This record gives sequence, structure tokens and C-alpha cells, in this order.
Amino acid sequence: MKSKFKTKHIIALMLILFVGYVLTNMFRTKSLTEKEKAIIPYEKNDELIFESNKSDIDTIKITELTLVKRPPNLGDMFWAKNTELLRVHTNNSDCKSCDELIYLDTENFSFDTNIRWNIRINGKNYVHGTNLEEINELNTTKLNVNGIEYDDVVVLERSKRFERPKDKFSKMFYKGIYPIDKLYWSKSYGIIQFEIVETNEIWKLKNAVQQGV
Repeated sequence: MKSKFKTKHIIALMLILFVGYVLTNMFRTKSLTEKEKAIIPYEKNDELIFESNKSDIDTIKITELTLVKRPPNLGDMFWAKNTELLRVHTNNSDCKSCDELIYLDTENFSFDTNIRWNIRINGKNYVHGTNLEEINELNTTKLNVNGIEYDDVVVLERSKRFERPKDKFSKMFYKGIYPIDKLYWSKSYGIIQFEIVETNEIWKLKNAVQQGV
């Protein structure tokens, strides 16, 4: 009799602990570290002027940087935490919810911290993505862009996940979106050059007004 009573108490205690863990976990966040956030060299009111090899010129203005918490997806496990996102917003989009130049975020079930670029200039959206671990593993190099030498540049190659779909139906959703084949990223200045094979374009940073530089 005592054994059954003891077992019931153990089960009840385990249930209480389980429910308590789930409830407290709802208010926990997998945050970006200060080191991870420091990879973004931009500040509000920065202006980036790019020029292409076809003599097109466009300007991107950073309007704000926001740090937000994102709740777990409905299909995530009960122990999933909130994740944190850092967004770099620009004036180059009519869509307020999709105006990010850069999108940095954590993942629940991975040690990866992802970074994605949506460079909206000249009526197109040039995209690229990777994770911070891959960036940190790359050696830096020097690159001269429009007479300015940058000595902390990493060259990010396009990954397979950014291959353009081949079927006609999927292509409809990618109209105006072009994968970047090479993105040249300065750790101090950000985007300084990017290349798109599909459109035979090379965009270079022509001039910049950066608050923190």
C-alpha cells in the first residue's frame, strides 16, 4: 500500500516538474551574444552607394536596427525557447515587414547563428545566406574597391540552398530575386562588393556615409 502511495507521489512530482519546466521555458530566450551582434557594422542613418559594371547606381539608407524575440514554431518541441533576431532595416522596399538588408538569428535546435542578406537595389533583390561559423572559418584578404583598400574581407560563395528552382511554378515566386554568387564582406564596413553570374552584374561600394566609422 505504501509502495503504491509512494509511486503516485513520485509520478505527481514528475508531472509538476514537467509542467513547471514547460511554463518557465516559455519565457526563456536563446539570445544572440554581443560578439555575434558585433558582426553587423551598420548603424541607423548609414548610407551605402553602389555602382554596377553596367553603370547603374543606387543608394541604400539604413533606417533602423531592431532586436526582437521570436516565439517557437507550432511544430517545435515543448522545450523550445524563444529565439532572437537582429534586423537591419532600409528604405529600399515598399514592404515594411520585408525591408531588411540583413537578418541575423539564432536557432532552437542548432548551434548555428544564421545571417542572410537581401540587397534590394535597382528594382531587384539580390540574396545570400550562410552562418557565422562559416564566416569565422574563412581567412581574411585584402581587396581594392574604387581606390579604397579593405584588409579585413571575407569572400562568401553561394551555397546549394540558394540554387534557383528549375520548375516553372516555383520560378514564379522568385521573380526579381537573384542569388549572389560571391559576396565580399568587410568586417569593419560590411558589403563592399557582390557578383551575380545570372545577370552578369558586379556591384561595388562607390561611397558610404557610416556613423560608426
